[in-house]
Amino acid sequence: MLPDWAPNLHPLVVHFPIALLFLAVGFDLVTWLLRRPVPLVRVAAVLYALGALSALVAFLTGRAAADSLDLPTAVIPAVTTHADWAERTVWFFGIFALIRLALAWWRHPLARAAWLQGLLLLLGAGGLWLLYETGEHGAELVYAHGLGVAPVRTLQAERDALAQVLQRQQAAAQFKRLTDGGWRWTPGPGAEPILTDTFKVLDGTLSAITWTPGSEGLRLTLSKTPLLLVGPGTLSGTELRARLRLDSLAGSVRLVYHVQDPRNYDFLELSRDRVRQGRLEDGRVRIFDETPLETSGWLDVRVVAHGTHFRGYVNGRLVTHGHGPAARPGPAGVHLQGPGVLLLQSITVQPVA
Repeated sequence: MLPDWAPNLHPLVVHFPIALLFLAVGFDLVTWLLRRPVPLVRVAAVLYALGALSALVAFLTGRAAADSLDLPTAVIPAVTTHADWAERTVWFFGIFALIRLALAWWRHPLARAAWLQGLLLLLGAGGLWLLYETGEHGAELVYAHGLGVAPVRTLQAERDALAQVLQRQQAAAQFKRLTDGGWRWTPGPGAEPILTDTFKVLDGTLSAITWTPGSEGLRLTLSKTPLLLVGPGTLSGTELRARLRLDSLAGSVRLVYHVQDPRNYDFLELSRDRVRQGRLEDGRVRIFDETPLETSGWLDVRVVAHGTHFRGYVNGRLVTHGHGPAARPGPAGVHLQGPGVLLLQSITVQPVA
């Protein structure tokens, strides 16, 4: 039922909470000036309730819209900030609307006290600041980043082209440092010297893995002994990309970030049938989100961590979106555990600022 120009339902509902909540505060002001007639008090309360309900609908449709896109790294912080302000607005007006509805139909004289009505007017007007911040950051997404107006640029074609080049020729292993602590590793012949010179082994040993370069990338024969490798740099907001294939792997691969030590880090874990996003805290696994892995073959995997939001993508589709406390900065890398064979073509780490 959406019109052809609408990318999703969110832009069709965002103006309802703005109109209803501003109208509610306006009724509050008129009610206070007219010495609080009961009918107007109840109209204002109903408007707050409708505004809070429409704000919840806008929040949910906005979250669904963001989760349906393979968001560019530069847009992630703005999306996160907009979502955080929207959540604060929903909580504030949701609680405030319940209070207003209860007071509007409460027959106690206290409910009509002038000082209480004045306080409620100030609180309602103050809540409009939350609404303004939410709208401002939403407008930034549209007018500064073109989200929902122009198609979101994707790197899928570039990733496919790179994969075809790697398949056609046996490129030598390369490690390149990027700006602000990021790096890119393209494995191939000569992979082991780069690993020993550049990466840091936090758990396990490189001798537990057989490294075989081939036309499809690096073939890793893994044992049951886990191996935790991290690259250089210390990042807070992190984007980690990898192109890999795990059809012959009975174990798992974790893209790890915010690594403090072998017992404390964040991760996106992939096995042959499942994707899990979570955190290892003092050796205990805490899962933020998980979903079945419904695809096979080569996987373009991407994880983006910014603030309290953790997103995982497979082949350009969001598969996990977890939330948790913001982690301390740390390096990024991989955690490998077999048995089985993993094919790896590239890993890229870059900051999200």
